[in-house]
Amino acid sequence: MKTKAIITAIAFLMLSALSFNALGQETIYLEADSSDNSSSFNIDAPRNEISASIGTVSAFGGLFDFFKLVIEGVGNGLAGNRTDTKFIGTYGLDYYYQVNKWFRPGIKVVYEGLTTSIYDSTDVLINHYNTSTLSVMPSVQFSYLNKKYVKLYSGIDMGVGTIFDDNKKGSSSSSAFFAFNITPIGIRVGNDNIFGLVETNIGMDATIKAGFGARF
Repeated sequence: MKTKAIITAIAFLMLSALSFNALGQETIYLEADSSDNSSSFNIDAPRNEISASIGTVSAFGGLFDFFKLVIEGVGNGLAGNRTDTKFIGTYGLDYYYQVNKWFRPGIKVVYEGLTTSIYDSTDVLINHYNTSTLSVMPSVQFSYLNKKYVKLYSGIDMGVGTIFDDNKKGSSSSSAFFAFNITPIGIRVGNDNIFGLVETNIGMDATIKAGFGARF
């Protein structure tokens, strides 16, 4: 059942990407024929955009990790054990297509993880495991400030995620879930070829993240 859901999601993402590209090509012709020169959008500028980012724990990950740490901390404390948890990071890879000056559809991939070690009362390692999430979300972004070198935008993402729990004692598990994210505010600074970005997010993406990208 999980495999079927993941295959369906991947097929949906591929169809979305093809639709985005077709929509973009149609928009180019419409804008080229338009006699309205009031728009500051440069139809000759690169339309494809890819970026990589790193950030703090996500809202989902923070809430999940909090309850996980509380429950495990209480259990290990009663057993006389010590728990040491480290946040690995939240990493993103995004693709967008600039349809016009204010609208960008795309796809967002986000990985987040943490590692936990459990020690007994004599500080000997008795268990170690990793917990991580991988989310793939079709995304749309809306720009509401479009200057030559600065853009402000918001966005929404919805897709599928998988949570992995790898226990070094031999057991591991994974499960799929509905993934979502809202970007209240983001800022891009750069030219038509390279840029830097800073975003705030609520959901599966990093609560605060920074990155860089290129247009082609």
